[in-house]
Amino acid sequence: MRVSKFLVLLPIFLAAFACFYNGVLYFDNFRISYGINSEVKRESLVRSAAASIISERKAYEKYSQTRSPQDEITLRKANAAKNLAVKIFLNSLSNTSDDTRMRDRLNEVLKNANASWESFNLSFYSFVELANSAVTSGQVVFKDVALDIDIKRYILSLIRTYELLQNVNTAKEHILAVLMGKEKITEGSLKQTLNGLKYNDINANLLPSGDIKDSIIRDIERLDNIEISQGYDEIRFKLKLNNELTRDEILQINNFENKRADLFGKIANLLSDGLKRQNDNFRIKVLSLIFLMFFLSLWLFYAGYKTYIWLKDLENLNQKMKLIRDEILKRGDRNPQNLIESFITLYKELLQKYEQERSFAAIKDRLLVRLSKKFYQAKEQIFSSVATLKKDENVVKNELLFENLEKNSQIIALNYSNIKGLLDSKNGEVGLNLKPFNPQILFSNILEAQIPFTQEKKLNFLTYLDANISDELEGDSEKISVVFGSIMQAIVTKCDKFANLIVEIKNVSDALSQSGLLLIETKIRTNQIFINEEQIKALSAEDESEINDEESEFYLRLASFYLKLFNSSLDISTLGGAGNEFKFILSLKKVQKLQNFSLNHELRIAYLPDINAKYNEFFAATLEDMGLRFQNIISNNQALAKNYDIVFARQSASKNINIKNVVLLKDPLTPLSVARLVYMEKNRGESLAEEKVLFLLCDKNPLSLEMFSRAFSFLDCEVIGVSSHKELKQALLLNRFNAVFIDASFFENGVANFVKEIRSLQEEKINLVAVVSNTSNIPERELLPAFDEKIRKPFSKDDLNQILPKFIKNYKPSKENRYFSKNENIVIYKSTKLENKIFAGALGEFQNTLEIANSFSELLIKIKTKPCSLALVDETAEGFDIKELIATISELRSGLKLDARVILFSNNLELKNQKEYIKILSPSVSKIELTNFVKSELSEINSTQNELKNNFKFIKFKV
Repeated sequence: MRVSKFLVLLPIFLAAFACFYNGVLYFDNFRISYGINSEVKRESLVRSAAASIISERKAYEKYSQTRSPQDEITLRKANAAKNLAVKIFLNSLSNTSDDTRMRDRLNEVLKNANASWESFNLSFYSFVELANSAVTSGQVVFKDVALDIDIKRYILSLIRTYELLQNVNTAKEHILAVLMGKEKITEGSLKQTLNGLKYNDINANLLPSGDIKDSIIRDIERLDNIEISQGYDEIRFKLKLNNELTRDEILQINNFENKRADLFGKIANLLSDGLKRQNDNFRIKVLSLIFLMFFLSLWLFYAGYKTYIWLKDLENLNQKMKLIRDEILKRGDRNPQNLIESFITLYKELLQKYEQERSFAAIKDRLLVRLSKKFYQAKEQIFSSVATLKKDENVVKNELLFENLEKNSQIIALNYSNIKGLLDSKNGEVGLNLKPFNPQILFSNILEAQIPFTQEKKLNFLTYLDANISDELEGDSEKISVVFGSIMQAIVTKCDKFANLIVEIKNVSDALSQSGLLLIETKIRTNQIFINEEQIKALSAEDESEINDEESEFYLRLASFYLKLFNSSLDISTLGGAGNEFKFILSLKKVQKLQNFSLNHELRIAYLPDINAKYNEFFAATLEDMGLRFQNIISNNQALAKNYDIVFARQSASKNINIKNVVLLKDPLTPLSVARLVYMEKNRGESLAEEKVLFLLCDKNPLSLEMFSRAFSFLDCEVIGVSSHKELKQALLLNRFNAVFIDASFFENGVANFVKEIRSLQEEKINLVAVVSNTSNIPERELLPAFDEKIRKPFSKDDLNQILPKFIKNYKPSKENRYFSKNENIVIYKSTKLENKIFAGALGEFQNTLEIANSFSELLIKIKTKPCSLALVDETAEGFDIKELIATISELRSGLKLDARVILFSNNLELKNQKEYIKILSPSVSKIELTNFVKSELSEINSTQNELKNNFKFIKFKV
């Protein structure tokens, strides 16, 4: 858009600036008004202090004459009022030079409060002179300020009144000097008094008409009448003739000056009160205008900004309309009717796209928040299980931990599919990412992913997946997972414990259809209602405001959104009050035929029916779809079961089954899970032949028990250790062992009876080996009839190799001495302490596992007490002995099965030929070369451990 098109914004922003500027001006007026108010308050305090001092002096003089109790009370009241007024006034003064002088003069007045009449008046007139000057200068500041006209009139009249008060004060000072004999009274010295008082002297004509003006005029007239009645004209005429005045006449003039002072003080009070009222009204008015101007300026700025945004949107819309127009005109059809119809069609497409995007955005953020929480919970569960496994190295077949890992891995996989379905879209596009996929694998994985959630609620999870869905299909498998997972999340969230949850996935295509499409119908049913008819209708609402944060409704809305991408919809019903059913149909393109199951259809299969009839129905349908025949057997008779190649049973009913080697069907039931079990059963004989060998080792000394268990470490086997008769009996009742090694401490009280008791614990023959020490007193003739073999402790690998072939068929020991424990400890010994520090600094990243030896003997001690993987030794170091070092390292390698190595700093390359684990480095090796070489050696050691580790485990048995 060109700049000229934005000129409509100029008046708006100009008006906004004007309002803001006026607001600033009004704020300045508010500041001035506040200053006037402060000055009026200050003047009031000055007048109040002066009036209270005069009142107290008059009360004092009267009391001094009468000494009456009543006058004493009056004096005390006057004194209290004076003290309060003076205190308030003094507290209002600052520390400026003017206020300091005023404070000093006031203190002088207070000091002379009870002094002679002349002393008091001298100090008081001096204070009034300074106070009048201060209040006059305070008002002069505001005299020329352009505020309200009435306020200005009040200020000018106040200034004139203070000037008249100052004149009176000057006249009274002169009169006091005359009375004290210091000066003579003349016409010139009392010019203001002799000329009389006029209306214009106090600018009465400038005052607003009203009560104030009338009151002032009346007071002036009253004072004029007093002058006439008291014969003041005669005194004035006598003074003009330069005649001397008597003391009484001078006192009469002083009395008249006091009345004039009272009059001007009264006028000042009236004007101050009127100024305060007028100023308060003005300040409230100005404050209102300030708020109004600033509000209007902000509103206009906002209106201008919004107008700018609208203009930009209109410009963008105009550009899009031009594109649409150009696109339509390219077709060459200029018919108005056709153009309008084309525009309407295009508009509908855009509207549909917009609604789709809006609906997607409305639910995307909510879903991501929920899924992130589930990710976090699953992650914490996995980390907890892994930590437990790391702490307990003897954990064998700990099903709870591994089931927990598997469950949370499935949760992560499901949530990953949900998140990926959201994030796969590019540039806000929401569509399908079509790829070929195997439906049997996809739907099996989808059903298996629900197991953690159904198990948590203890739901009866019944599934049927049609084995006739046997074509590779083209579709968006991620979004199919999201649809199914969202519906299941909604259902499981609301289901009560032990409810039935039934899932059926069927091929509903017409067998004769040649369309190349496969129709897959999914039904999910529950035996309880958690969503009624009104809620079902509400789910179809398209308005974004109708989206509910309630979890089940949220997930159902999400599933409906994705089903629209497949041109499908979610049909929800209440099954006539019997529960809820969720149904949808996916139409997917066939790619090619798959061969998912290659089974022996001649297998003799038996099935132990479950107590749930629906499960039995689904099992029968699944095997029929796979072309397998089976026979229901009711009895738990082992002899009957031997007539079949496979006997299937549901895992949840395994507690009531007495048939050995029955094949248990885990939930969910799918064709792939059945096929896997068939394959496993086929190869079961080979698997049994490869089962781990199990030994029982019995010794009442726990330390000796663990030490002797290491002799079995060269074998792929498990060794269970027991330390008491009770543990021995319990272990034999629970397990079948290839051989049981029993220390003599168990049969000290008689060999025959002990062995008889042990053999009675199992029907099958137990291979018993007596473990005796070289100092044992038990005769061999007593041992061998009872035990199958004997061995003396401490026994070694060679001793075991002699007797174990008697108990283990096809006995094959593991690779000899090739398993090395994981260890990354490093010890270094250079020729000097300084070199030790230098090389230790070069290996700074290994500081947590690095040790320094300052002598050769200390090096050997550190190797023996804290086994290490690498020993870095300088050939020229003091006390170095290659034979002693090799002996120590060799003992470490054989005794602890640790792949310990030696790195020699030497120029003699022949030294590395003495042992395969000796490596040579130049004494002048660089820091980088040394670090990289150590990293390489540690990496090789760890790799060797991982490659050659055998499956030996020792478990301490616990009852």
